[in-house]
Amino acid sequence: MKQYILPVMVWLISLQAVAFDVKSGGQTSVKKDGANAYSLPAANLPLSKRLDFSVGNSFFRNPWVPAPSSTEARDGLGPLFNTNGCQNCHIKDGRGHPPEAKDLHAVSMLVRLSIPAMTPEQKQTFIREGTVPEPTYGGQLQDFALPDKTPEGQVSISYTDVPVTFKDGTTVTLRKPTLKIVDLGYGEMHPDTQLSARIAPPMIGLGLLESIPEETLLTWADENDSDNDGISGRVNKVWDIEKNSVAIGRFGWKAGQPTLMQQNAAAFNGDIGLTSHLFPSENCTQTQTLCDEVPNGGSLKSARTS
Repeated sequence: MKQYILPVMVWLISLQAVAFDVKSGGQTSVKKDGANAYSLPAANLPLSKRLDFSVGNSFFRNPWVPAPSSTEARDGLGPLFNTNGCQNCHIKDGRGHPPEAKDLHAVSMLVRLSIPAMTPEQKQTFIREGTVPEPTYGGQLQDFALPDKTPEGQVSISYTDVPVTFKDGTTVTLRKPTLKIVDLGYGEMHPDTQLSARIAPPMIGLGLLESIPEETLLTWADENDSDNDGISGRVNKVWDIEKNSVAIGRFGWKAGQPTLMQQNAAAFNGDIGLTSHLFPSENCTQTQTLCDEVPNGGSLKSARTS
């Protein structure tokens, strides 16, 4: 009978949630289903902030274009990028999906690149950034480029079926992905390059995560499973650019960014090719001259004073 305990408990909890109107996001929760369920503002957001939400939602949905353009508020795309708009990856504010083996582009999945930290300089980079970028292609593969320009490469993915049998005898088949980077546009990669695929995560609840005090996160940390509940975890320490110090990471698949501001700025820079006060340099490496050869959307100084 033990195999039925968990389903019955889940059923009872679900009934209790309905009976007492439990809301996973508290007063921010919105009752909505369908394709746009993740695309709504918090239920308790005051009217004075709804305009901010609408402006942010516009930046999230609308595409960026190459510079120069008559659309000055949205030019500066690339020259190397993964997408020209946030929602292309975070579909309807939900998560993305891995490509199929036949797909030409990864679309809502990107690939991080890194090498082992061996030299003193690389170890300092690792402490500051969490990884050491691949020397020629940087920390992330950009598989798109502006017209008539060369992207960094393409992601080739294949799958191997892996059967898994549960204790009750039920067998399911999982797919094990194998990644390769092909059609490299700027030379060979470092022989020790490490690849890490990242599917675009959902956007809901990020403000709630940012509001949790650091003391609470530290209290929940249990690196050695001291309470013997079978769950262990530790906070990730990352570099906060604005504070110029180490902070607790919260955002991204591996909690690699400390704040929503830095997470967003990093995505704009790495995914779309846009600079900001946090990431003022374009996403070309020193061996890639492409960023110096094409027009950009203007300097940060001119953008702020215009």
